Amino acid sequence: MRHIAFLAVIILASACASKAPRSGSIADVVGATDANLESEATAVELERDEILRSPLEFDVSIDDDRYSWERTTLFLENYVDPARAPLRPITKVIGSRWGLASPPVQGGLVYEVWREEIPEGFHYKVQCLVSGTASPQQARLNAANLARFIRDGKLEVSLLPGNTPR
Repeated sequence: MRHIAFLAVIILASACASKAPRSGSIADVVGATDANLESEATAVELERDEILRSPLEFDVSIDDDRYSWERTTLFLENYVDPARAPLRPITKVIGSRWGLASPPVQGGLVYEVWREEIPEGFHYKVQCLVSGTASPQQARLNAANLARFIRDGKLEVSLLPGNTPR
């Protein structure tokens, strides 16, 4: 019996002392890297990519429209220029379309949200217009962030200008 226990200890010790390379990632152990299941992107980059996939035009039911329109106003009053909040959005009416827009802010971004009645509810269109020194990439990200907030109630404040990522 002692010989079997001694033999088991030798086998276990030799297996642990093996010179096989170890990368230290659990993803390598389960094969996640080979199956493209592991992402090298940071959480902020993943969130940014998800936001950029948000449509800038979408439909909202009649029941959900009240909340969507309130979120639009909340964003334009409080997040466009937090240093001057609350800002009063500019109301626009063209035919059957209603719009809310932000006053121009430092850096040159102007938000516009249009809604038009459709048989099932309302159709929304979100834009972030660029003038001045603002970048078109930031404007697209901001528009998608606002559109997702209006539609789903999710806002990533850390990705707005003047805010630092988590």
